[in-house]
Amino acid sequence: MIGLTAQQSRLLTYLKSNLASAGGIAPSYDEMAVAVGCAGKSSAYRLVMALEERGFIRRVPHRARAIELVDIGPLNGVPTEALVAELARRGVAVLQPNHEVAQALGADRRP
Repeated sequence: MIGLTAQQSRLLTYLKSNLASAGGIAPSYDEMAVAVGCAGKSSAYRLVMALEERGFIRRVPHRARAIELVDIGPLNGVPTEALVAELARRGVAVLQPNHEVAQALGADRRP
């Protein structure tokens, strides 16, 4: 998945399947650590925090094992300016197209 490490991606996939099969109850941090192959529950906790910071999940305050998946939805209806602004807010550098390089590679052909 875009913007995720391999372990974060594995954890997100695991959470999706586990939450669906367990009636919305999240696995324990120990179970998450075993599922993704990380060192222990502190590593699993850091992975969960990273997924929450990136907006893929939401932890429900004051409830044990309460993790919700965030529906990201399709982005094709979102204006480019809004996406660029959100990426800038999150501190992600946005690459600008280099038309000279694209033209040299033949990718910038216009009909």
